[in-house]
Amino acid sequence: MPAGVGVLSRPAPLAPRVEGAPPLPSPEMQLLIFGGKGGVGKTTLACATALRLAAERPDREVLLVSTDPAPSVSVCLDQTVGPEPTRVCTGLAAMEIDAQTEFETLKRQYAAELERVLASVLPNLDLTFDRHVMERILDLSPPGLDEVMALSRAAELLAAGTYDLLVLDAAPTGHLVRLLEMPELIDRWLKVLFEVLLKYRNVLRLPDVSERLVRLSRNLKRVRALLADPRRAALYTVTIPTEMAYEETRDLLAACERLVSAPVVFINLTTPGSDCPLCCALRCRESRVEDKLASLVPRVHRALVYRCREPQGQERLRELGRAMYLPR
Repeated sequence: MPAGVGVLSRPAPLAPRVEGAPPLPSPEMQLLIFGGKGGVGKTTLACATALRLAAERPDREVLLVSTDPAPSVSVCLDQTVGPEPTRVCTGLAAMEIDAQTEFETLKRQYAAELERVLASVLPNLDLTFDRHVMERILDLSPPGLDEVMALSRAAELLAAGTYDLLVLDAAPTGHLVRLLEMPELIDRWLKVLFEVLLKYRNVLRLPDVSERLVRLSRNLKRVRALLADPRRAALYTVTIPTEMAYEETRDLLAACERLVSAPVVFINLTTPGSDCPLCCALRCRESRVEDKLASLVPRVHRALVYRCREPQGQERLRELGRAMYLPR
C-alpha cells in the first residue's frame, strides 16, 4: 500500500444509552404490556426488559409472550420460540402465540363436537332454528376473540403459579386497544352462548368445548381484574420521535386511559447529539416532538432510548436492559 494511504474504517457501534431511565417495575407487577405503533421497537424493549427482570429477580419466573400477528421474538432473541413456553435462560421463558390458529382450533373442535351430538338427537328433536344459530355462533363472535384467547392462555399460566410475571409484546396500536377493550364484551357474548347450551343441556352435551369456554370465561375475569389494578398491571408505551408516531401514541394513551395504567413512555430510536449537521437537524426536529409529548402526558415518566447498534441476540439485549432501567 502506498505510503500515506490509510484504510477507511467504520465508526465503532454505539453502546445502548437511555436518558431518564425509569425504575424497574415493582415486584408486585404481574402483567407488563409493551404497546405502540408497528415498527417502533416494542419487541426489542420487551425482550430487553424480560431479560433484565429475570437477571435481577432470580426468585421469580418471567414469561415473555408475543401476540403480534407478525411475531419477531424469535428473531430478537436469536432463538426459536414456538406456541409453547420455551426456556430462554434461568428465570425466563418465551412463547409466540398465533391467535388466529388458537381460534381456528376452537372452531374446528366446536363444529366436530356439535355435529356428532346433533346427528344423534335430530331424529327425535326439532332443532332447526337453534341448529343454525349454534352452527354460526362462533362465526358471529366479537372481533378480537382470537387475540383475547391468546392473552387468556398466558393468563392461565400465570394463575397456575407457573410464572410470576407476564411481559406481553403486544400487537400494534389498533390490535392492542381492541385486545384491552374486548374482555368485557366477550364475557357478555359467552353468557349468551352458555344460555343456548344450558337450554338444551339434557340433550346437547358439548363437554370439551364447554370446558374450554368455561376456562376462557374464568381467565377473562382474571385479565379484567389484573388490568384494573395499577399495582399489578401496566402499559409501557413505546414510540419514536416522529409526528406520525406522536399522533398514534396520543390516540393509544387516550384509548387506554380507562383501561390500564400507562406510567412510562419509551421514546425509542432517538438521534444522539453529535457534530454532524444532519444529526443536529434531526435532533432538533425530534426535540419538538418530545416537547409535544411532554405537554400531552406531563405526569408520565418519559425515557429517551438513543439509537445504538442493532440489539439482536441475548447479550446485546441484556446490555440494553441494563441501560433501560435504574439500578435496583
